[in-house]
Amino acid sequence: MNELLALVILIAAARMGGEIATRTRQSPMLGEIIAGLLLGPTALNLISPNETLEFLGHLGILFMTFLAGMETDLRMLRKVAGPSVLVSAFGIVLSVALGFAVGWLFDFGLASSLFLGAALSTSSIAVTARVFTDFKLMRTRVGLLSMAAHAVDDILAMRLIIFVVSLFGGEATSAPVWLVLAKVAAFLAITTVIGLWVFKPVMRWVYRLRSREMHFTVAVLLVLGFGWMAEFFGLADVLGAFAAGAFLHYTEEAEPAMVHRVEALSDGFLVPVFFGVIGLQTDLFLLLDAVPLVAIALIAAIIGKLVGCGLGARITGYSNRESVIVGAGMVPRAGLALIMLGLVPEGSLPDVMAPLLVAIVFLTALVTGIS
Repeated sequence: MNELLALVILIAAARMGGEIATRTRQSPMLGEIIAGLLLGPTALNLISPNETLEFLGHLGILFMTFLAGMETDLRMLRKVAGPSVLVSAFGIVLSVALGFAVGWLFDFGLASSLFLGAALSTSSIAVTARVFTDFKLMRTRVGLLSMAAHAVDDILAMRLIIFVVSLFGGEATSAPVWLVLAKVAAFLAITTVIGLWVFKPVMRWVYRLRSREMHFTVAVLLVLGFGWMAEFFGLADVLGAFAAGAFLHYTEEAEPAMVHRVEALSDGFLVPVFFGVIGLQTDLFLLLDAVPLVAIALIAAIIGKLVGCGLGARITGYSNRESVIVGAGMVPRAGLALIMLGLVPEGSLPDVMAPLLVAIVFLTALVTGIS
């Protein structure tokens, strides 16, 4: 199918799905994913994922997390720095243990079972940011804790993935822990300097310009620039976009001019593509012969984060209800789990691993949207 026509159909279907979900008091994300599922190989098989759709969807992730950052109070975020480490660590440890147990139960072998555990240790800040924004949770203390825990997850899970992939002789490169921590510190230091001392004078200057669309241009440059900076320091680009939005939270000139324009581009175009592509990438028929595996792996994925992260939040003084919300917010898995597949030599993993991980990414996003 022509790429432009495929884009038209996907956006239209995703937006209609989002509207139906909204009318039934669910997250629009839920309807967007189902729309992709219906257009993909599971149902009508009208559209195949391609590089263009995936790239546009990834831009959607960046702008969505940028907006989430603009709703985040960094002063409050500092207060949850300690609890976020505990939340992330508990969730990763339990997810790895349960994922390994599932792989061992289905005779994946030692290395492949550990691979499944590492894949389940990841989390998706993009999905959580969307759901928390839809339900007005982003500015609550549980929303802040969840965002901080996602940032810690990215660092810890990446180190685990590098170790596991190295067992297969794959493409991952190892680096000393001190170097990773130094890169994280450098990224935080540079973004803090730019955010606290550069953003305000720059935005005052932009505000005086006659070009009304310059605010939007600056937003795009910040999202892409901070995303690149995060990648340069070995972090996920979404963390850079989130940091850019979080520092702009304190720049009053930025919010009125930027938010509406970025929301229009993000919610009206790029984000529906991202969630639609998740559905397009999922062929549930490939898993008909592995229904018990998918069911047990999904239960392990949900329990790993819901119980593990929820327990971490409870230990640090959050109520039972708040702990459940934090745990639920950590349930959706990231595309990083799928990227892992390309890092190991072909034929090193069971054939069912690829469709299984795609299904886990899809189903955990679905469960989070429903909950």
